Amino acid sequence: MAEQTPPSSVTNSAIFTLDPKDIEVGSRIGFVWPEKAQALGAIMKSDGQIEPVQVRRNGTEAEKPWRLVIGAHRTFGAGYAGISLLATEITGSVDELRMKEAAENIQRRGIGPIERAMFIRAMADIYETRFFEKNEGDTAQSIGQSRRWQEAKTQVQIAADKKADLEADHSAATIAGLYGWQQETAEALDMSARSLRDYLFIHRTVVTIAGTDESQGGRAHALARHPLGAKRKSVMEIGGIGDETARKAIIDLIASDHDHEIKSVGEAKIKWGLKPNRSPAPEGQSKYMANATANLDRLSAASWKSMAPVFANKIKPSALQEVRDAIDARIAAGEAE
Repeated sequence: MAEQTPPSSVTNSAIFTLDPKDIEVGSRIGFVWPEKAQALGAIMKSDGQIEPVQVRRNGTEAEKPWRLVIGAHRTFGAGYAGISLLATEITGSVDELRMKEAAENIQRRGIGPIERAMFIRAMADIYETRFFEKNEGDTAQSIGQSRRWQEAKTQVQIAADKKADLEADHSAATIAGLYGWQQETAEALDMSARSLRDYLFIHRTVVTIAGTDESQGGRAHALARHPLGAKRKSVMEIGGIGDETARKAIIDLIASDHDHEIKSVGEAKIKWGLKPNRSPAPEGQSKYMANATANLDRLSAASWKSMAPVFANKIKPSALQEVRDAIDARIAAGEAE
């Protein structure tokens, strides 16, 4: 039975009223969409506020008495509409409150791949910090992944795209292994380990390169507003551009396309002068293998365990020895719990 995540010390108070001017919004993990905030403010003014924002007390030397934890669009919306806010005070450690912000926002409907990657990366940072601070009690799999990561990251001669893959794989393994998250990843975050890895890859290769601070020229928000930035497949294609200079140029080109004339990443590559990748479609056995591995990547750990006898019976008799040797090698490397 998988272990449960550690209990949180986060607590909430009773609901009270606040002037949005008394709330310091501060830096957020995701984006604030002004048009969404304005629409939400109009609804709250007309129909009332259903869900209170969550705030924590600020230090005595701060300009404003409260700091926002959850509810940026409601806070800005109330400011636009000139109304007060329903709020509840929340307490907890910095990591707990940041985790709460990320976890609540990741469940929002309509959230795009770029913003989702930002929330997942924030959660990964917290879990990785906990992992490295305390190895005792962790699974052999997560410890083995950590050791391989520590060895691999010391190799300075490594391509940028390969490094991104390595970091994404490491983060996904840490989250999946820590506190028994093999099953909880799909249940709590509603995604497979492969999806988790993809979003960490997006953050490393796209969000980090684009930048999130608009005052410093960050283009991540502008990219997220473009139809291509709203498609996970397209964002993954951008992240797959190996040359970092070319990747940044493509990001800038798409982010600057306010009329949405660019219809594909391939078109953006051509406009910039980069030849789009055209890998030959797999055929025959390669096609079957590609389809099989893609489907297997979608299975949770629980499905692998329950279907183990079925998988074993599907192995060709002549390949049994090789498959067993490969499994034994993974177990010996510390990848089994």
